[in-house]
Amino acid sequence: MKKYRQDTIRSYRLEQLQRIPGLQIDVHYIPDGASHPAHHTNADVSKPHRHEFYTLGISGQFPSSHMVDFRVITMPPNSLFLLTPGQVHLVADAVSPSDIFLISFTPDFLPAAAPPLPISMDVPVIPDAADYKEIRHISQQLENEFLYRKALQHPVLQHYLALLLTLFTRCLPERATHTLQPELLQQFRELIEINLRNWTSSGDYARALHVTPGHLNDVVKQHTGQTATALLAARRILEAKRMLLHSDEGIKEIAWYLQFNEVTYFNRFFKQHTGQTPAAFRISSRGMYNHIPE
Repeated sequence: MKKYRQDTIRSYRLEQLQRIPGLQIDVHYIPDGASHPAHHTNADVSKPHRHEFYTLGISGQFPSSHMVDFRVITMPPNSLFLLTPGQVHLVADAVSPSDIFLISFTPDFLPAAAPPLPISMDVPVIPDAADYKEIRHISQQLENEFLYRKALQHPVLQHYLALLLTLFTRCLPERATHTLQPELLQQFRELIEINLRNWTSSGDYARALHVTPGHLNDVVKQHTGQTATALLAARRILEAKRMLLHSDEGIKEIAWYLQFNEVTYFNRFFKQHTGQTPAAFRISSRGMYNHIPE
């Protein structure tokens, strides 16, 4: 079997990017006209990459554009957007964003009082003036607590984060709050992220979750409208799309990376779910986003 490169799309842990080591949170405000990067790091975040943590962006008086998977997300002034773990992204603007809070945190840092978070977002949310003012104030309080180490810093940071995320969740449209999902579905999604390359059937996940495939399928379908197999297939397709757009790996290498033993089967599988062959998708997506990996 031909080898593939492990760093096709770079993935960064929070400790690789954060300014103050030792915490599972990083709070950074980029002022208007700032030329310094959002992270104190040698990592090249100007190229497509993914994070293993959440980042909540809170824009100020200036808009900014970001490419998230296959969408250009434009954040208008006074808006919020949550980047979730695993999403491939990069800043789409020629100039770095300014007057924006970037609050990054690991899933493990989420306090018990924090609300369920969206699996992904399609568009930013724009709070009303009163809610935005409160969100901005809490963000400033969070940054102050982050920068100046005091006694009980960890629980205070978690308290502010829980409050901030609660205010953020309250601004989401009703349809986005479907993430109040049962624990089994949440565990299923988490296992998919961990074992995507190794487990290719819903039965593998059912065994790990100590439930029958039928029960897993019933729960997933009740809350998502999809079977467990369809949800797993959609995640494999998403990963294939990411690699086709952002990497220069061949179709064979991508198929093998995603544990398709036959390239012809990978081609059929991809076309069945997207209406395009992998090669056609690569050409069309790179033309649409004017993006060719270096």
